[in-house]
Amino acid sequence: MDALIKYIEEMTWLSELSLITAVIALIVVVAMGIDLISGLYKASLRGEKRTSFGLQRTTLKCITYLGSILICYGIDVLVHLGKLWEAIGWNWLIGVPVFALIIGVFNCTVELFSVREKSDSKADKKAFKQIMAIVKELRQSEATELVKALQEIANNNKKNDDFTEGL
Repeated sequence: MDALIKYIEEMTWLSELSLITAVIALIVVVAMGIDLISGLYKASLRGEKRTSFGLQRTTLKCITYLGSILICYGIDVLVHLGKLWEAIGWNWLIGVPVFALIIGVFNCTVELFSVREKSDSKADKKAFKQIMAIVKELRQSEATELVKALQEIANNNKKNDDFTEGL
C-alpha cells in the first residue's frame, strides 16, 4: 500500500498530461467555432436560410471531437500507468499526451479543410443536382428532344460523376 501511495505522489506526469490535453481540447473548440462562423457567413453570402440543423451538426461534432480527445486522454493515462514509454526507452514522452495530440491535430485539420471549402462549389453542386432532377423528370415524360439536349449539356459540363449516376 505504501508503494502505491508513493507512486501516486510521484505522478507529476498526470498534471502535465491533463493540462496539455485541456489545451488541446480548447484549441479544437476554437477551431470548431471558426468553422461555425465561417459556415454561417458562407450561407449568408449564398442567401441560404440558417436553420437549427446546422447548429445541431456542430453540437454533434463537438460531442464527437471532445469525446475522442477524452478517450485518447484515457489511453494516454493507461500508457503512462503501464510505464510503456519507460519500457521501450522513450522517456522523453513521459507527460506528453501522444494520442490526444494525434486526434487533436486530426480534428483541427478536418476543421481547416471545412473552413477552406469553396462555398461556390457547394452552390454549383446544388444547382447541378437540381438540373439533373429536372432531366430525370423530363426523361420520364415524352419530351425526348429536350432531354437529349439537357443530357448533352450536362455531359459536357459535368464536374463529378456522382451527379449523373441515375441518367
